Amino acid sequence: MFYFFIFLFFCSLSAFSQNNTDSLQNFHDSTIKETDKGIPFYDKYNNIIGGDSLRYCNGIKCSGFIKDYYPDGKIKHKGYYVNGQLTSIYKNYYNNEQLERSFKVNSSKKSTVTIYYKNGILRSKGKYLNDSFLEWEDYYPNGNLESSEENNKSLDYYIHFNFYYENGNPQNTLELIDKKNKIYSSKEFFENGQVKQEGKRIQNQAINDYFKSGKWLIYNEKGELIDKEIYVRGELIDEASTTKDD
Repeated sequence: MFYFFIFLFFCSLSAFSQNNTDSLQNFHDSTIKETDKGIPFYDKYNNIIGGDSLRYCNGIKCSGFIKDYYPDGKIKHKGYYVNGQLTSIYKNYYNNEQLERSFKVNSSKKSTVTIYYKNGILRSKGKYLNDSFLEWEDYYPNGNLESSEENNKSLDYYIHFNFYYENGNPQNTLELIDKKNKIYSSKEFFENGQVKQEGKRIQNQAINDYFKSGKWLIYNEKGELIDKEIYVRGELIDEASTTKDD
């Protein structure tokens, strides 16, 4: 009987150690690192935006508010878990204590996220509808807007989708001008801000593409018109150079 209790004692100790190790692994997980994209590690536990991983604490699915820390004791992550997944809110922090991202559920279908660079400059912000982007913006490290995207509420076409150079000038723009026929104003720019080409695009919903349509005007970097092109369903059918200046 004595040896039986000794056996149970060591089994219990082994089980305790295994669970404790699991807890510490989650507490100081070496895979939770800052990358060039910040700290996206925890997104895999966020089922609201499509994460399908489960997080375990002491051998069971994490529930309630959970906090992770850097080895020096600074806060790394805090979030609310239910059955191993993030559900309503969480925040991540860089090791300099700067907020890295903040995610919040606003309603049964909508949620928002704001992401920062390590120096505190805004990096990205977005609104989700279920697990898809409704709106999204990315920013360069200098604070200038890099891209801006807005989708309609059914998520089947863009309201706008624009890109910008790092100096702040527009690079490509796509703006809805005819909702019924899904016709867009489309422009491409030189880095100096001059329009490079402009015309209209029409959405091909079957393949989720936006093809050129009608007359397109082509310019040089001085802003001078140099070409005119005619497109039908994305196919160039006519081209006429207006000047030899290229």
